[in-house]
Amino acid sequence: MSKSIAKPLAKSTATQITSSSNSLFRIWKSLLTSKGIKEHRQFFLMGAKLIQEFLDQPVDGFHIEYLIYDSECPYDINCKKTQLTKELFQELDVLGTKSALLILSYHDFIEKDFSKEAQGLELICPLGDPRNLGALTRSATGLSAAEIILTKESTHPYLPQAMKASAGSALKMKFTRTALALNEIPLVGANYALALHGNKITDIQWPKSLRLWVGEEGPGLSLQHEQKKQIRFVNIPTQEVESLNAMVSTSIAIWEWKKAQK
Repeated sequence: MSKSIAKPLAKSTATQITSSSNSLFRIWKSLLTSKGIKEHRQFFLMGAKLIQEFLDQPVDGFHIEYLIYDSECPYDINCKKTQLTKELFQELDVLGTKSALLILSYHDFIEKDFSKEAQGLELICPLGDPRNLGALTRSATGLSAAEIILTKESTHPYLPQAMKASAGSALKMKFTRTALALNEIPLVGANYALALHGNKITDIQWPKSLRLWVGEEGPGLSLQHEQKKQIRFVNIPTQEVESLNAMVSTSIAIWEWKKAQK
């Protein structure tokens, strides 16, 4: 993809929106929800740093649809530009960035085929909290996980809160999806999960390819008995506390797997 150059724009011809009843504005408001992102295949990229990084190094599969601002247009880029009133802009700027917003379009995630074994480390992820999903995505990307599989329970990884927590790494991670709930997913090949009782993590002989099942913070993994029989459970020994935060534990497990591949 060609490189976009961002520079100050002296004058800009832009559409102006002053009413919250505007049909386009209502669509943009819906992009603050997982449902809206899925329906329109678009999402917000927020924060001056993340936007500048994307403009400097565009990522294949994403296209800039709109540049939205409230006062002066900060970038000269080839896309549709819209100026909002300060009040309307604040409704969209849920992270409080006070800087221009981009709306990007993306290709829909591929449906996961569970009849095939994992290729590399794949994370089965039912996380409903966008900040947790973003944090996990950041670790998974940095530690070379191959894929994150979003289950029926999962929130959307391109929600503003998830994208911020991922530090933009969600743009680089491969996501697939399934309409199945966590306890409906069939197992094939090597499957691992973290638990309070299981094999000590330092004793595990990690295979090159596996699926690592991620538990939601608090409830943990809700699995069928037959699923549990086919999963190898891994424990991270701790002192003074019963267990670690689920995202921390998962990151440690990915790191241990990565070390074993050397």
